[in-house]
Amino acid sequence: MLRYSRVPQASLRHVLRAKFAINQLRFMSEVKFRVDSTARVVTLDRPKKLNALDVEMCNAILPTLHEYSKSDVNNVVILNSSGSPRAFCSGGDVAQVAKLAKEGNFEYAKEFFTKEYSLDLTLAAMDKPVIAIMDGITMGGGVGLATHVPFRVATENTRWAMPEMDIGFFPDVGVTFSVPKITTVGGSNGQLAQYLCMTGDILNGADAYVAGVASHYVPHDQIENLQARLAELHLNLDKSEFAEHEAEMFDVVNQAIEEFNTPLPKDYKFKYSIDELNVIEQAFGIGNSLKQIFAALDEIAASQAETPAAKQFAAKTKEVLAGKSPVSLEIAKEHFQRNSSTDIQTALTQDLITAVRMSEHSDLCEFANATSHKLLEKNKTPYPWKIKDLKLSQLSTLLSQNPSKPLSLVRPANLVTFSEYPYHSKYQLPKESDVEQYITGADQQGRQTAVTKKEAVKYFQQLNPVTKNKPGVDYLVSLIIDRKCAPNQDGFLRWKSPSSKL
Repeated sequence: MLRYSRVPQASLRHVLRAKFAINQLRFMSEVKFRVDSTARVVTLDRPKKLNALDVEMCNAILPTLHEYSKSDVNNVVILNSSGSPRAFCSGGDVAQVAKLAKEGNFEYAKEFFTKEYSLDLTLAAMDKPVIAIMDGITMGGGVGLATHVPFRVATENTRWAMPEMDIGFFPDVGVTFSVPKITTVGGSNGQLAQYLCMTGDILNGADAYVAGVASHYVPHDQIENLQARLAELHLNLDKSEFAEHEAEMFDVVNQAIEEFNTPLPKDYKFKYSIDELNVIEQAFGIGNSLKQIFAALDEIAASQAETPAAKQFAAKTKEVLAGKSPVSLEIAKEHFQRNSSTDIQTALTQDLITAVRMSEHSDLCEFANATSHKLLEKNKTPYPWKIKDLKLSQLSTLLSQNPSKPLSLVRPANLVTFSEYPYHSKYQLPKESDVEQYITGADQQGRQTAVTKKEAVKYFQQLNPVTKNKPGVDYLVSLIIDRKCAPNQDGFLRWKSPSSKL
């Protein structure tokens, strides 16, 4: 007869903790978790792969974030990397997805994308301030880690981009939801967001900050001090009071980061000139079809009324787009049209569906082959796209659930899905729409008189409670006014209508 003995409760706890620790070590070699006073620090530590996310890293981070969210003793979460200043996170491990997909194994794609986008959703749903330190390469999956949190810190080392179109994929990780909402210039209909994600153009740290994809700009040599400062923050509230004062904690974090903000570099100029921003606004409206984008670029390039700079930029942009996968361009367009006006959970679920379907359907897209060409075979030449066009039914296949294998995200327990971020706009530079509302008097301040450029800049630089004293706000507002306003003979500003000559 077998005999059973009861393990003392204390001993059982030790056994379970030991097993948990052993399991965690398997995943923690590439992600480090650290307690620093009231801060919880998540450090990506896969430097040889530029901190590209894989399934194991997502599996380690996801439950840890859930625990941080429920904790009574931590106030902020910091995302950083051991690889800075070279890389924050270079993307997701799509090379492994492509390798296995070419072998007929699609389960890894399903697992990886489910975990990656669930991680993005969890970050978006966090009710505690999350600060992403984008010190270095921040691309693809790295953008996904940062874009959904209200505090996105750029440095002089930041290189921000969504380069997925070069491998026959699409701008994923929720950027077709997030980036149209945070970009500051180039139109108020997500035009710069669509341009960046379709061309894969790279922004440096200062440009990322001015463009709105970063909320703050801090020099690399102050990052360590910033993180130490964040670890000191607390509100002296018990658990029952925290929910009521949640917004105050976000304000406290913002004030702490702004202690380390640095001015824009001397003689700084935004990456895109006024002429180039005009082209982006005219061509890249989210409502435009792909055919309309190309037609608009052709029209600008051929127009005698346009400046040489605008004509040259339009022609160059068309050339860049022509080198991308035609299927990827169509998928990107559809995602912008769907996701920019839906809620965060629906948008990331759509990304999951499309990512898995593209992994499964090498007959309809070239994601696996193009990714192998670039990332596994290390070819320097562009992949020669063979699939030039899709029927509507084929496009629908890539965008629709497989009824026999439905996909869903791991939903955070505290998620109340939303169509607008609750805090993003409160802590970044103003957008064109903000400047337009002030100049046209539509900001509900009751002002009845027109304003000059000097008065408008002063308002955002010294009086507006959200943008007051933010580095670069005077530069950005001046750029917006110079592009979008026509002063009368007395210097009072008139906002140009969308139909007027930009």
